[in-house]
Amino acid sequence: MLNTQTLFVAVLGVTLINGFVSPIVPLVFLWAPVWMPEFAPQTPIAILYGTSLIVSISTLIVSGVPAALFERFTGRQMTDTLSMLVWLGAAFLLTLPGLI
Repeated sequence: MLNTQTLFVAVLGVTLINGFVSPIVPLVFLWAPVWMPEFAPQTPIAILYGTSLIVSISTLIVSGVPAALFERFTGRQMTDTLSMLVWLGAAFLLTLPGLI
C-alpha cells in the first residue's frame, strides 16, 4: 500500500531521473566554473556528476514547495499520503519536459 515512506522514495527516484534528462543540465554544466570548487577534479565526468546532483536536489526542493503550500492551506499538522502525492506530482511535472 502507499505510505509516506514509499512515496518519498518515489519522489527521490523521479528527481534523480530529472537530474539526467532535464533540459537545464547543459546550462548547469556550462556554469561549472562558478559552482565547482577548486579542489574537486575538473574532469568532464566529475562535472557531469555534480551537474546531475545539483539539478536533482533543486528539483527535490522546488517540487516540495507545492506540497508545503498544500499542507499549509489545508491545515494539516503532519505530512500524509495526499501531501506526498502532491510532492510526487510536482516532481513529475518538473521532470516531464526532459522526458518529452
